Amino acid sequence: MGDQQDRGSKPDGGLRTSSGPIPTKLVQFIQEHVSSLEQLEVMFLLRDTAAREWRAEEVSRELGSSLMSIGRRLEHLAEARFVKVRPTERGPVYQHGPESEEIAALIDAAAKLYKERRLAVIDLVYGRPESDLRAFSDAFMLKKK
Repeated sequence: MGDQQDRGSKPDGGLRTSSGPIPTKLVQFIQEHVSSLEQLEVMFLLRDTAAREWRAEEVSRELGSSLMSIGRRLEHLAEARFVKVRPTERGPVYQHGPESEEIAALIDAAAKLYKERRLAVIDLVYGRPESDLRAFSDAFMLKKK
């Protein structure tokens, strides 16, 4: 049920889940560049409407999220060069426009994975390997005397 990881990795460093492997580059892209599902939603909205320029207020309304948070997400995506930003008199406008074909392909692959296997993506964004969690929790265990 769902898309739980079997905690195994593929020989190439990718990730195996119960519903199939996820390529290494895609795992790395999501883990290194995506800090929240909101950020993914912003990135995918701009991708799905690539010909359109968006103001932060419009993205905020479209996704039902706070303007301040959306503004930060758009700035982050622009700094990472995943979207283009153009200054205007009324403030910046943003448009899908990754700086390379490789980034564009990774964004496309992430969107496809999110559509087909949402729980796998959520786990990549928010999940931590079990060993990391255990090490963290072990640091707080009280020793018996």
